[in-house]
Amino acid sequence: MRILPPERRIKDGLVTLSAGVRLDGAGPKIPDEIWFKFPEQFEHLCARGIEPFVVALSPLASLLNEEIEIDSAFSERLKLGLDEYWKIINSWLPQKFHQVHLRGAELTTDAHVPGYAAAAFSGGIDSFFTQFTERDRPPGYRTKFAVFAHGFDIPLALEDVFERAAAEYERALRACGVELVRMKSNVRAFVPDWNLGHGTALGAAGLALAGGVNRFLIPSSMSYTTLKPWGSSPMIDGLLSTDRVQVIHDGAYYSRFDKISMMKDWEPLRKLCRVCYEKPDAMHNCGRCHKCRRTMLVLDSLGVLKDFKTFSSAPTPFQYLNGHWETPHELLFGTQAIAAAEKSGRHDLAWATRIAMQRTKIAVAIKRARKLTRPLRRRYDPSPATFTANA
Repeated sequence: MRILPPERRIKDGLVTLSAGVRLDGAGPKIPDEIWFKFPEQFEHLCARGIEPFVVALSPLASLLNEEIEIDSAFSERLKLGLDEYWKIINSWLPQKFHQVHLRGAELTTDAHVPGYAAAAFSGGIDSFFTQFTERDRPPGYRTKFAVFAHGFDIPLALEDVFERAAAEYERALRACGVELVRMKSNVRAFVPDWNLGHGTALGAAGLALAGGVNRFLIPSSMSYTTLKPWGSSPMIDGLLSTDRVQVIHDGAYYSRFDKISMMKDWEPLRKLCRVCYEKPDAMHNCGRCHKCRRTMLVLDSLGVLKDFKTFSSAPTPFQYLNGHWETPHELLFGTQAIAAAEKSGRHDLAWATRIAMQRTKIAVAIKRARKLTRPLRRRYDPSPATFTANA
């Protein structure tokens, strides 16, 4: 894979950072150029180096087992960190991801420069929690900017959804002393596996602001007790740092239940919480997907669901019976919700959650059994076509 020298353009009120991309061999159809766009007012924050593009494209290089070739100066610290980052991913999923090797770079050491802290922001529980805990951090780590990315969880085609959500978040964060930075990027077109690649996309967003941001916080999606192979993790996010920008994984001490419980009375979260990615809407959650149901259940168990304006009400606990509870992170979430429901006298919610967890356990067991017996079922398929082929 070859990444061409980055370019910077200012047009129609937007500053665009871009770089051409060329694959060495056959691969998925990708755009010719990867780009990040910011409002022109944030031009002074924008980076000039190639680091954001290398980080964003590293998942594709890993999947295709291609070296990354550049003809530019590159952060020595990030080179070492990126090597280790993909060694860890390779150790998690060796059949799918390969180590990433950088070729042709002139390694440099950048002096630390003054700047501000920023954080990734999506409007979900984790990103709100990073803003909620602002007061607990030293002044140099308190976020001045929150980066809201169009093209990550909200598709680029949904322009109106993004703008409506951004307008609401901008007002709420301004009241907290934080400035919303709208960012648009086509990074997702270069990341075939978003579960394992979204961490580098977030890291690249932070590095793209290296002109004025010296710390970039990535809100945790899991707690230390429920970690699994995942694109954003306290084990690997910090490896995407340069001498100019320290990337920080934030909030992993707390489970998702802990975060909701601590913020349940915070008005910005009550008005603007958005967790639904299956059917993106500006300020409304579908209430039917698994993530919505899990979040609603916890809010219900804490007795505050009716106060969260972006969720519909749950008439009966039957709505939660189809919830999905599979990963350690989800199981801890459910177990804590059961305890909260029992404590508040909502035994119906507790039983609905237990039944949903058992249903998930059975469904997962059946799925695994079908996978294990697939070779046998193919071999002894009694259909006429099979007997004809073996005749």
